Amino acid sequence: MKKLTACALLLTPASLIGSANFAAAQHAGMKMAANTLLVAQLDAKQVVGGSGSTATGTGAFLLDPAQRTLMFDLTYEGLASGSPKSIALYNFGQGKNGEAVKVLCGADALPCPNAASATISGRLERGDGRELDNNLLGEFGSERVYVEIVGADGKPEIRGQLAPNSAMVMVSNFVVNLAPAEGVDSKGTGTAVVSETHLPGGKVSVFYAATVAGTSGAPTNAALVKGPTPKARAFTERSALPKMQLRSSRDKKMGGSLTGAYEINSAAPTALSATRLFTTGNGESGIVVTTRRFPNGELYGPLVPVQ
Repeated sequence: MKKLTACALLLTPASLIGSANFAAAQHAGMKMAANTLLVAQLDAKQVVGGSGSTATGTGAFLLDPAQRTLMFDLTYEGLASGSPKSIALYNFGQGKNGEAVKVLCGADALPCPNAASATISGRLERGDGRELDNNLLGEFGSERVYVEIVGADGKPEIRGQLAPNSAMVMVSNFVVNLAPAEGVDSKGTGTAVVSETHLPGGKVSVFYAATVAGTSGAPTNAALVKGPTPKARAFTERSALPKMQLRSSRDKKMGGSLTGAYEINSAAPTALSATRLFTTGNGESGIVVTTRRFPNGELYGPLVPVQ
């Protein structure tokens, strides 16, 4: 295991570098993605045999088939057991348990954070668990790999299948590592993803998900913002991500998860698009997450395209 160093509640983040005229402009100069972004949304409902936990999590996994590597950022919050015994990837579809193929923390890997809410990041290479051969790569692509967090009591708490955006059209994927916004007294961390599918007729379908941990409270809102200064990156209603749904959490004081999906017309000048912001913002664009204590934004992270 490499690049997985414990540090309080946070394991040092891995760097994930990963109308028709509008769509063409958005993608001008952007390389075709060589990596695949797989997103996992963890909760107790997916645990085989049941789990009473109200914890949630969001994982962003960047699979490089050529190099046979897997980079990840995963944030979980509100574990009932207090801290995880292990976090690992398993090979099987929904409704059944499978064999462990990659261990993210615990067991033979580095210890998991000693916290009910935290962020882990790292890079798995050859020698880290089962080889990423063609058979296993196919399992990732068909959503037959899941991530599961086993609590300190040895019982699975939350689980989520890794799902790629496999649309047969142009797709823009972004990963966001959330950290305290400039000038904000916070110890929060988080992981967010944005996936945009460009449809015929200038329509764009946008999906987003995020989990934050260690914040001053549960997330209240999130927005796509751009600008070099804290003021420019502050939350505003016009930049708020629409149709947001908050997911349950046992510990409302320390974080939470959110998700949503919406559709825009790319020709509209006010269309809220991560691709548009990234292209026009010269890299100064990202996601801001608010809490009751910090209505202008407690956490912020730049949009990083999956390449």
